[in-house]
Amino acid sequence: MHRTLLAQGLVLSLSPFGCSTSPKIPEAYGKAVVAVDGEELVLDTGDDGKQPVPRFDDGWDVDCSLLNGETNLELVDHSKGRRGFYYLDLHLLGSKRKGGDAAVVNMRMYVDDDLFYGSCPATLRTSQQEPHECDFSFSDCELHLLGSAQDVVPARLELASFHLKWCFVQ
Repeated sequence: MHRTLLAQGLVLSLSPFGCSTSPKIPEAYGKAVVAVDGEELVLDTGDDGKQPVPRFDDGWDVDCSLLNGETNLELVDHSKGRRGFYYLDLHLLGSKRKGGDAAVVNMRMYVDDDLFYGSCPATLRTSQQEPHECDFSFSDCELHLLGSAQDVVPARLELASFHLKWCFVQ
């Protein structure tokens, strides 16, 4: 009885700090293609972006959350050993619209040791059946290299599409 009350107290005390109300482990799947200096690089969760990667996968770091209508995703492919296109961090700012939500994606990505960033228009759709699930896609976006002149565009996001499930609701 004492342990049950202690566990309930711990859960209640952590709720204001954004702990998950989702009953399952978060997962994501998808693919992003970026062109850097004329070379096309791909970040793919597997099977052309159709293989889900759970949060606690050995080869990937997956972190996703839904906070006040904003979706956040961080993907790191450890199999690439910090080489090539191995890191993607997305922060989607959504606004409601019928037939899909118009959104803006603020993103950061690493290619080797270079950090690129940019803001891109996107489509964000949340599942009508499941509040912990959404799809988003975006394409044709200029990316800037951190620390370089703003008028230089060394990278271009060709396309990206991701599906998030059981993300943390904060």
